[in-house]
Amino acid sequence: MQKMIALSLSTLLLIAEETQLNDIVVSATKVSQSIEETTASVQVMTQEEITQRGYTSVVEALNGLAGVGFTQEGGLGGLTKLYVRGMGGARVLVLVNGVRFQDPSSKFGADFSRLLLSDVKRIELISGAQSGVWGADASAGVINIITTQPQEGWHQDVYGEFGSFNTKSVGISGNYKDERYQAKLSLSQYQTDGYSAQSPYSSDLDDYEDDDYLNRTVDLLLGYQWEDSSSITAELIDISTINNNDTYTLGENTANEDSEVETQSDLYRVVYDKQLNAHQLRVRYNRSAFEKHELDVTKGIEKYEGITDEVELHDTLSYRDQDYVLLGASYKADTIEIATVSSQESTYDIDSRAFFVTNTNVVDRWVVTESLREDLYSNFGNKVTGKVGVKYRLSPENSIKGNYGTAYNAPSLLMILNPNGKANPDLEAEDTRSFDVTLAHKNSSVTYFYNTVENLISYDKGENQHINIDGTSTFKGVEIKHGTSLGDAWYLDASYTYLWAKDKNGIDLRRRVKDTYKVALDYFISDLWRVNFNGEYLGERYDDMLSIKDPTKTKGRQTGKYFVGNMVVHYEVNDQLSSYLKVNNIFDRYYQVVDGYSTMPRAFYLGMRGRW
Repeated sequence: MQKMIALSLSTLLLIAEETQLNDIVVSATKVSQSIEETTASVQVMTQEEITQRGYTSVVEALNGLAGVGFTQEGGLGGLTKLYVRGMGGARVLVLVNGVRFQDPSSKFGADFSRLLLSDVKRIELISGAQSGVWGADASAGVINIITTQPQEGWHQDVYGEFGSFNTKSVGISGNYKDERYQAKLSLSQYQTDGYSAQSPYSSDLDDYEDDDYLNRTVDLLLGYQWEDSSSITAELIDISTINNNDTYTLGENTANEDSEVETQSDLYRVVYDKQLNAHQLRVRYNRSAFEKHELDVTKGIEKYEGITDEVELHDTLSYRDQDYVLLGASYKADTIEIATVSSQESTYDIDSRAFFVTNTNVVDRWVVTESLREDLYSNFGNKVTGKVGVKYRLSPENSIKGNYGTAYNAPSLLMILNPNGKANPDLEAEDTRSFDVTLAHKNSSVTYFYNTVENLISYDKGENQHINIDGTSTFKGVEIKHGTSLGDAWYLDASYTYLWAKDKNGIDLRRRVKDTYKVALDYFISDLWRVNFNGEYLGERYDDMLSIKDPTKTKGRQTGKYFVGNMVVHYEVNDQLSSYLKVNNIFDRYYQVVDGYSTMPRAFYLGMRGRW
């Protein structure tokens, strides 16, 4: 029995070590490379970790990584904003299989409330300024969500989960691959009665009506391989959601009023690859189409539509043994359509062209990467950004690396127009400088980061518009990560992040957590049973900054200083079938991430998964 437990623990250790050393990432330079040969600050959340910890949404999985935080207005389906090293919203470029998930008709970039984990294989997070590789929207980092890809032969996967709040989650997927063809179809549905999205602080959730949520996701992929090392892949991901929000004013003793919201997200990609001697050619077309309908509004905006079309051509030229240079060009067009309740429609367009180059050299113990990119916009001119990274292997188990990059974040049209508030045609792009240095040993590391942003875009409640905060805002801190076995049957994965996020006057930026502790502890009871406990402690955080224009204003409610823990018990029925019991918020901790918006009380879920 002890041998079986040790074998299971060894498997987990191997997964962790491969993630740190040998796993392949594609988001750091647009070229597949091992983490060992990547200079960028990279973290990966694998499917094994996602399953072990019982995560449901992409945000939950990302929140398990160091330096990541989020705010969410209510439960699943509520407005969710992700922060990477204190910088968030539209500053984080989110991709699904390389296709942009940034909604051009949104002020907040990617809508994480639409993204669940039913078919996700891995998630890559590249922290720091990445505009030199990816252009706009990547001043804080890049997240690439990679779904399951077809494997050799036939493979099927089914699962079901049922639990608190009348939650039902089911899914089925199948994939096939041989020397010529590949195909995949994945179907999933998540449905819950939920709990009230809004409730005054310290109130009883039972006093308010429930806000339900429905998510249906379809992923269809087809591919063909020619004999001459050419291949073509086409994929469609369709996500439809229905969510109920609350519209009442906090502080008023009135019943919640439902506001139903329907969303539709369609991601398309067609990729043609051609190997020609030392050249790897790729032509790619992506389309991201988003719709959002506010069904119960009586004034203002009722419908938002955003479409991004992107065409990219690049050539990866390998030279010497491990070196390569990537040269490419792209064209991107954003179209936004907004319709009011009175059916008045407005359409806006932005387009841009880009030229980019990335070079990587591996020489003995050194890895050096340089990136340079120019973006030419139709509405505010040109932007040139770059990045350089250096890594030195001190020994097979120890390394030191550093990165410096420049980036920008262009204001979205919706920020400028602000149809439900006051427009600001003078809103300017942010300019970012990013630096980090990491000292790593096996599965442990310490990272210091320092980011500065000129003309930080923020929302001023008093003026009811987006404005630029004059001067330099600073985001700096330390990330500490540690993974290790504890005896023969335990494995610990822990992290600590200290964040210092202030404007030019030294005033804390709103909703940033200063100290965050995260832990995931696995216990292998036997070869059939295993338990995972995961959770986080959040230190001081306030719901508002002092003020952009009035430093005498209070900070708002304290929304930090709490610990939330979760537990999952897994049982392996046989080689193809497994079951689990999941308890979220196991200590039934009461807290609010955003003042006035509810969070999940203790909840229980039972699930089964079959794979063959």
